[in-house]
Amino acid sequence: MRQQRSDELERFKREISLPEYAASEGYNLIRNESSRNSYVMQRESDNDKIIVATAQDGHGIYFSVRDNQDNGSIIDFVQRRKGMNLGQVRKELRPWIGADPVQIPQKIKRPVPSTADRQKVFQVIAASQPAGAHEYLVSRGIHPETLQDARFAGVIRGDQRGNALFPHYDREGLSGYEVKNDGFTGFSGGGTKSVWYSTNIGRVERLVMAETAIDALSHAESVGRPGDAYASFAGSMSPEQLDILKTVLGQAHEAGRPLVIATDNDKSGSDFELQLRGLAPEGMTIERDSPRFGNDWNDSLVHYIEHPKQWAAECRARGIQWPRHGGSGGGGTELTPEPGLQ
Repeated sequence: MRQQRSDELERFKREISLPEYAASEGYNLIRNESSRNSYVMQRESDNDKIIVATAQDGHGIYFSVRDNQDNGSIIDFVQRRKGMNLGQVRKELRPWIGADPVQIPQKIKRPVPSTADRQKVFQVIAASQPAGAHEYLVSRGIHPETLQDARFAGVIRGDQRGNALFPHYDREGLSGYEVKNDGFTGFSGGGTKSVWYSTNIGRVERLVMAETAIDALSHAESVGRPGDAYASFAGSMSPEQLDILKTVLGQAHEAGRPLVIATDNDKSGSDFELQLRGLAPEGMTIERDSPRFGNDWNDSLVHYIEHPKQWAAECRARGIQWPRHGGSGGGGTELTPEPGLQ
């Protein structure tokens, strides 16, 4: 009998879709914060916000964004939110695995399994906020109007320590995040460097590839066009990153869009340029857009801010709007983020 009861608990954890059960309890999927391996869900009635994932053993698991002690399996989820003891939880969940299961109000595919390290990344990103006017990024010359552009909605975030976070995605979904602040550059502990990209990556007019997210934003701020899509690789090129970048370049080429290589003005930037050219499909149009001043695009942006006449001349030469803000080149059009590469 004890074994049967234990087996029943195991079935609850393995067979019931936690996202579907949460949806039946009023939680809605926030699509622009979710990816293949992590769903962010929120209930309007009490503003409760959770992350739903799938453990390596196939169990559905959740994490509260606001309470680090509120996490676990579907059993913990029911106990915490309905105040039930274990016997009451069994009665609550049995209809979900019975011969005549409950009617699912909303079919939601389960997240792909993820490691404990990735799940820590999920928690940090879900607890962060979109950085519409991040103090550090503004101090680096990046105007709030650029940060609030729909292309960057949700992919520039800020944590409680004032750090700027840039989520990276691989084929499984959210994999890690770059961390930037005054005098500090890092990457999430346990996270994996992959690719950061703007939300319009699937509707690209030009694909601009930079070494880091702040370089990409600096290019967008200084000389970018409203239809440009951006991607960066955090200054490294692992075999996994190369594979994903090859896919991104292939998709842009299929759409007939050019690649703009905006890597740094140094040897590593030249090496990255050669790698990107080698990854690009045959026949793809490729342009090199080197920073005009300094080593990288943020150096160049700072120079432009200090020398506005040169900035204006550069914009006129490129046929783009000057000044960069306050006109039609500011906010862009509304787009839906597309986290996670398929």
